[in-house]
Amino acid sequence: MKKLKKLISLAAAGVLLLGTALISCKTEDESPSSQPETTTQLGQTTPPSGNDEDDTDITGTKVSTVKPVSDANADIQIVMCGDSIMRTYDPADGDETGWGQVLQFYFDTGVYVNNTLSNGGRSSKSFYYEKGRWENVKSILTERSAAGKKTYVFINFGHNDQKYSGNGSTFMNYATYAKENPSGWADVTYTKESNVLDSYDPSTAPDNGTYQDFLQKYIDETKALGGIPVIFSPFVRCDVSGGKVTDKGAHNLTTVYANETAARGDYPAAAKETAEANNVTFVDITQLTRDYVDSAVAAGKEKFVYWPNDNTHVRTLGALKICELAMSKIKEKIPELASHAVTPDARILVDANTIDFGRLYPANNTVKSFKVSAFNVTSGKITIKAPKGYTVSLSENSGFEKSLEINTTASYIGDNIYVKFEPDSVAEFNYNLQVTHSSITPDFGNSPVGCAKDNILLVALTGAGKQQVAGGQDYEITWPMIDSSNKVSYTATVDPEGVVSPAVAVIGSGLKETTYKNDYVNGKARTRFCNSTSDWAGAKDENTYVEFKLPAGTASVIVNQITLELASSGTGNMRWDILYSTNDDFSSPVTIVQGGAGTAIDQDGATSAKANEVLTAFASDPDMGMNIKGKTLTIRVYPYMKSADPGKGANRMIMFGDVKIYGLVQ
Repeated sequence: MKKLKKLISLAAAGVLLLGTALISCKTEDESPSSQPETTTQLGQTTPPSGNDEDDTDITGTKVSTVKPVSDANADIQIVMCGDSIMRTYDPADGDETGWGQVLQFYFDTGVYVNNTLSNGGRSSKSFYYEKGRWENVKSILTERSAAGKKTYVFINFGHNDQKYSGNGSTFMNYATYAKENPSGWADVTYTKESNVLDSYDPSTAPDNGTYQDFLQKYIDETKALGGIPVIFSPFVRCDVSGGKVTDKGAHNLTTVYANETAARGDYPAAAKETAEANNVTFVDITQLTRDYVDSAVAAGKEKFVYWPNDNTHVRTLGALKICELAMSKIKEKIPELASHAVTPDARILVDANTIDFGRLYPANNTVKSFKVSAFNVTSGKITIKAPKGYTVSLSENSGFEKSLEINTTASYIGDNIYVKFEPDSVAEFNYNLQVTHSSITPDFGNSPVGCAKDNILLVALTGAGKQQVAGGQDYEITWPMIDSSNKVSYTATVDPEGVVSPAVAVIGSGLKETTYKNDYVNGKARTRFCNSTSDWAGAKDENTYVEFKLPAGTASVIVNQITLELASSGTGNMRWDILYSTNDDFSSPVTIVQGGAGTAIDQDGATSAKANEVLTAFASDPDMGMNIKGKTLTIRVYPYMKSADPGKGANRMIMFGDVKIYGLVQ
């Protein structure tokens, strides 16, 4: 049996492999691409009834609570200007959420929160100069002022102003000192950058453009165009010492970077000073969230606020709390907005819509987890019920039962829910775990869209018991995807010939062939596909895929591993989901990779340059032991963009190397 040279396994939160396909979570005529998003409401929970054989495979309706109710034609608009802590995330990004994304929950439809311009990586400097950011804010202000409509501009920067690079390049593009720039870095890069407005010359900014200088620009230009600026200090990082957020975590930088002559300074103090000097409303999010994060750290629950392996970005719960704290001051300082303020519905949040446990020999077990958390919940019980083959616990190592209950109080933040899979036979165990609350309908927060049945939230669990395989004829199937003349080829080869008969690969209607390109690492020609409409979707589309099939017929065909070589071409923004199923209608698929990009994805969703044009190997479990006798194994790769890229489909492609299946015929 040939060995795979490189195996990549993506797991959210270190333990969780999220898939976009749900088990038993769709009605007959629903599809993930067409089902509208809806907002869950408060309601009475209908308790699950019967034994685990009766209700493990219930059917639900697609549900997402990412988008609150809003009215873009409201007389009052709030335009959000900020970085990754403020931006709007797609559910495909998991539970990561920006506070600008959920602020609308805190207002009635008389106020429209416009969060279309905030984006990750932006500083007070880069947002000002980048095309399509501040220039668009000014266009909105001009248009609304002419129409006699009120516009507030919420300005919240600081994280990326603190970026550091020893040669000054990062400083020139993004960074600032809080108040003074004694190090002499010259801001000259922007006049040469294609994504920056050439009409601006940063080199003329006073003190080479400090944080205060750019806040002053936002204030002056907002007022000049009839808008109302509001300045926010940055949300704290989870930089903790002695159980408390440090001054550095609270954006007061007192240590001098190498090659600089002074510390960057106190950004919240600079924001406050600038706002007060201009008689502008100031909201000290830094201090408000510092107190909150200190309390979360004391309870050992800070990772229910922050994104996994990340001390900066936040989950849905963290974004809701930032809004809650910010609104406490907005209502106090801005009566006009206070008159439109509302209290968001209480929420029980779950950060996973599906968990894939892979294939295990019977009597073996594996444990994975997901998070459940609460917002605005003061009482009641959360009930978690496991289906056949699974048990649940609040501990990773003990106490596993068929169900558990958690009391919720005003101080409750959340718990890790550990799920153990322990198959008792060679069979599929694709069922739904159920989450309920005694008075509140649970939801998925900003996790991938999931399913609910009445007031029961469903988390799809996939797993299988695999059989011991002894003896048989090894086989290896390869779809090289390109022939000797560099033409696209969909025909597979089998070694040895005749052992199995794979089908010719096909592409869905959402893709079309394009010219081949060499993998610049090894110089091999590779097949590329672009979107058939030249407009990539920002999430998995049911008609955009490449499909590979292995019909088993009457033989005992064992599949031991599936491997694929993939890369993006023309962009580092390409993503792909890799799924397989043994059902003719491709129902109940199992995830090999979700959100893949060829290399590790950083916490802002970007990939390294190596993801572009460099093939990377992805693989299933290396010892699947899956007998497909009488069935057909179907593998699909669904490419899409991290975010939609209209009109650029011809230049944004997915690139295929070899696709292989290894196994035995008995």
